[in-house]
Amino acid sequence: MTRTKILKILVDILMYSDFVFLMNYGTDHRLFLHGCLGFALFALVLLHNLLNLWFFKTAGKGKYSAKRIVLNVTDWLLIALIIVMGVSSIMMTGLVFEWSPIRTTQAGRILHLSSCSWGFIVMSFHLGLHTETPLKKLDRKIESRGSRFLKAFVNSIYAVIALLGIFAFYKSQLYVYLFNTGGWKMSAMYLVTGILEYVGITAGMCMLIHLFYKVKSSRVRPYN
Repeated sequence: MTRTKILKILVDILMYSDFVFLMNYGTDHRLFLHGCLGFALFALVLLHNLLNLWFFKTAGKGKYSAKRIVLNVTDWLLIALIIVMGVSSIMMTGLVFEWSPIRTTQAGRILHLSSCSWGFIVMSFHLGLHTETPLKKLDRKIESRGSRFLKAFVNSIYAVIALLGIFAFYKSQLYVYLFNTGGWKMSAMYLVTGILEYVGITAGMCMLIHLFYKVKSSRVRPYN
């Protein structure tokens, strides 16, 4: 593994960890830390894109398969949401930094909460698309052993993680801000609980995408 690859993985881990912590502001309530980590998140996003400039250079080249279209739409949508998150965070600056002349507005709050919530969901979907390849390789290794029990056991783990992810989504009440119901969602009682909920949402999303591809591939029958 090259140094660049290691750096990319490290940046992605830090970026995801930072995002998960920021999503738990309702539990943590440390405004200044929230603002500083928000700036750190955008710096990590910028670094992530600089390390993946090939995506922008090759955007208009080559053929677009269905999977590449989904990946590209997801990537551009995530970039757009991050920009909205940044703009709305500036509108919320008065809440984070008391010395700022900018005052928080209700519109800024709604935009920030909604864009961050959708950003987290799209990012989880983005991760799910990228974890599909290593999970597919794992399935091939398991199938090569020829054990139906092991295959069924692993598939059951996938299903359990997917169901737990759905439960974590329901428990986190993230849908309150996703669909702009106008209310406040209940925050987790403990920070660890909140972190586990959001990590669970991401893991569940990854498993749902993998199971979708498994069902899709199982329906494809080669011609005799």
